[in-house]
Amino acid sequence: MTKAVNLLINKKLDSKPEKKNLFNKLSIIKLIAELGSVSVNDIVKNLSLSLPTVNSLIAELLEDNIVLQFDKGESIGGRKPNLYRLCDGLFQVLCIELQRFSITLSIMDNNQNVVAETVELDNELSRNADNLHDITQIIDQYLLEKSVDTENLTGLIISMPGLINAEEGTNETFLHDASQSITAFFETKYRKPVYILNDVKGAAYAELKFGLAKNTRNSLIILMDWGIGLGIVSNGEVYLGRDGYSGEVGHMPFIDNGELCYCGKRGCLETVASGIALVNNAKQEIQKGELTKLNELQKEELDHLTPTHVIEAANKGDQFAINQISKLGTNLGKAFASLIQLLNPELIVLGGKIAKANELITIPIQQAINSYTMAILKEHCDIKVSSLNLDSNTIGLTNYFITKYLSVELLQKSKI
Repeated sequence: MTKAVNLLINKKLDSKPEKKNLFNKLSIIKLIAELGSVSVNDIVKNLSLSLPTVNSLIAELLEDNIVLQFDKGESIGGRKPNLYRLCDGLFQVLCIELQRFSITLSIMDNNQNVVAETVELDNELSRNADNLHDITQIIDQYLLEKSVDTENLTGLIISMPGLINAEEGTNETFLHDASQSITAFFETKYRKPVYILNDVKGAAYAELKFGLAKNTRNSLIILMDWGIGLGIVSNGEVYLGRDGYSGEVGHMPFIDNGELCYCGKRGCLETVASGIALVNNAKQEIQKGELTKLNELQKEELDHLTPTHVIEAANKGDQFAINQISKLGTNLGKAFASLIQLLNPELIVLGGKIAKANELITIPIQQAINSYTMAILKEHCDIKVSSLNLDSNTIGLTNYFITKYLSVELLQKSKI
């Protein structure tokens, strides 16, 4: 975080007018962070401030090098309005994306500038908190190798699978410690604000802000990686549920007396329609002598087979891999049919590593939906593969952190 913002947020104020002035400035900064750029009229309309007040506040923010004028907006008669955005580097966010078997690290600022390049490393996510110290070692090494000045970091945002209560900073599925929240652990270690977000909620947030779900009211975002997760956009907002646990579609009962899932239940959707299911089924068939390009992998690679290996083989025309993905898609489509019947979405966005199979996964999904969904419901629901890339996830997480951080600061300032 730049000195300008740090001084603004931590400035000691005595009079009510000074406190109100600071509150209004932070409100403007948050609005710009949410919208990307604004005109004076946008600020007046969204924050219900008078035109003279906004002009005065913008002048002060310009002088403090917090905002800058960069363009002209569209005009509805008369002169084009000036547009303002935040200066580069005001907020720098360390994004930590934890997956079942990997960790991705990156640092981005408020204007989507890459501060430290993205790195993906092996890391197996543990159920208990024992893995936390391993994760901090990986982070520390990353910060050292990228020569990151931690004084400039505004804070950390952690994205991961599991039953996450974002307000309490806990995960009931992974890295669980009854005596301390995940956010408290990292805040103690790095002395920075830390927020945690379910990975599928993060994907839904990114799609809603920057992807195919933008401007939709009711959409479903399906994240298909090692597990299967659901993000729900309802009435134009990401739906969380009472404790933030919504969207655990991977643990819906799907097969009677099926395989034991890691959640402790039998027959969950993830046991037959996930990256783990894809890899386990492929390994079992290969051990039985199935002919496939996957046999060309080195023994070590075959022992550590991933969904990406199967998808790459399928995209090269390997019939065995194509069949495995097709079975997976059929099970997913049947589950999605239930979601369509329940939630009546206008759009389903498919994301994650398995979505890279493209038509090999979307066609069996669509065929199953056609078989199990009422015609009028499926006709009004589009299914598309996400257009967002890895950087887009980082952009979404960075934007989430900044708006959350400023919301917390505004809440604190409102109580002064």
